Formats: sequence, C-alpha cells, structure tokens
Amino acid sequence: MTPASPWTPLPGSDPLGGLRAAVEAPEGVLGHEPNGGYEDRCWVLHTIRTDIRRLRWREVLAGAGRRLEEWPGTPSYLLFQGVEGRDEHEGPSDGEIDRECLVRLVELLARHGGGPDTPVYAAQAPIEDLLEAVPARGGRLADAPAHHDRCSGRSGETWVQFPANWWAADGSWFVLTDWDLCATEVFGSRSLIAALLGDEELEAVRHPSIAEALGRG
Repeated sequence: MTPASPWTPLPGSDPLGGLRAAVEAPEGVLGHEPNGGYEDRCWVLHTIRTDIRRLRWREVLAGAGRRLEEWPGTPSYLLFQGVEGRDEHEGPSDGEIDRECLVRLVELLARHGGGPDTPVYAAQAPIEDLLEAVPARGGRLADAPAHHDRCSGRSGETWVQFPANWWAADGSWFVLTDWDLCATEVFGSRSLIAALLGDEELEAVRHPSIAEALGRG
C-alpha cells in the first residue's frame, strides 16, 4: 500500500494561519497572489528539457527571436506559441511546479528560513472544485517533494496538482503557482529572493506580477 502523504489534510474550519479567506477568495480562483507584506519577490521558471539536457528559457526563446524581458504578460505557455522545435521539448509544466525545481526551491527556502522542519500550510486552487471548500494541508517544508509525488494522478488522490499556494506558517515566505502559468512566484525576504535569483540550478527572474501584467498592480 502506498503510504499517506506526510502533508496532513486540515479541516475547513482551520484558519490556515489567517490566510483561509485569501486563498478561497473569488479573485484568487487560479491561485492567490499576495499584495504586499513581503520584502521582495521573483519568478522561478519551470524546467524545459530535451532528451539529453536542460534548456534555459532564454535559449529556447532566442531561437524564435524573443526575450522574456519584452513579454508584457506573465510567464505562461503563450510565450512559447510558434517557437520552432517546441514539440521536442519536455516542459515547462503548466500550473504545477516540476519536481526538479521544487526540490531546489525547498532547499533554498530551508536555508533562508527556519530550516527543513519549518511548518507550512498548503492550499489547492479553488478552480479544482468550485463547489467545495478549498482542500488544505499542513506539514513540514522538507516533505513538499514527497507530497508532489502523491499529486497529478500519481497515486489516485483527489488532488489534481501540487497545491497552488504553500507558505511558511510564520508568514516569512509564500509560494504561488497560478493554474495557467509555467512559473512559480515566490515572495519573501530580500536575502531569499537574492539567493533564488543568483542560484545556478534554478532559473529565477524578475518579471511583472500577475496583478501588474493585468494592470492592477
């Protein structure tokens, strides 16, 4: 029998550290994006691979004469429409962080926060079932990859994707993967964001937030 996920289901009455209303709000149906409250933010771009190596987004886009910096929208699949050879690539994943990025992100969150045992909350995007309360869980930061292995139909659980939102219980950082996007937005301290932007394993960039891209920022 497959073991249960180490991220434990929480009842609908749990306030989720005061963010229950935010992650359930209608305007956050694809995932909740914080509006302030953190020193800095950036995007972690989801992995693109061929059969033999990882490709950087700038490398893929350069072949089509495009630059992410010139893209006015958020980092989504739309950016890759019409890119030659696109069908030969694996990724980037839509609406769910890939495991490779997740593992490294967890390492950096632990290093610049409370360590691997940091208590976290996680909430699915309301769009997964608009008629039900948003499924939420709690657990340790270090167990995020194990929960990722339980999602996306890998074990037959009801959760369709890895949670859209997950955050430190102490409010020090917050992570969002909007249902429609191919990148994960991370909010936190200046030192955390600087570490993400400078990391050689991740491809992290500064780019307009969802609100800014929609003209609400």
